[in-house]
Amino acid sequence: MESGGILARFVKKSVIADLRALGQRTGQQVLEMAIERLSEDPISETRNLKTLRPNPIAQRELQLAGKYRVLFNVDHRAREVTILLAAEKRGNALIVQGQRFTAHENRSVE
Repeated sequence: MESGGILARFVKKSVIADLRALGQRTGQQVLEMAIERLSEDPISETRNLKTLRPNPIAQRELQLAGKYRVLFNVDHRAREVTILLAAEKRGNALIVQGQRFTAHENRSVE
């Protein structure tokens, strides 16, 4: 059993298009790095792995190679990780398939 107790990893079908938009080689590298890192311990809190503020998209975010992000959920009961989105971070914007992605942002004024 892996250290985080997570046995299965899934990639939502729409993530394949997200990865392709990054380019064939880059998309493959991002997926491989994400699977490797999430296999180790998907629930730890580090500089590159964190829990997001409540949002309708995902519970957690993994930062890879400085500018790539993978948003995912962890189902502790089923011991599964599901990758929901792959993107490139440009400045403060998250770019998914060439478009600025905002569905994950907290819209309340703080």
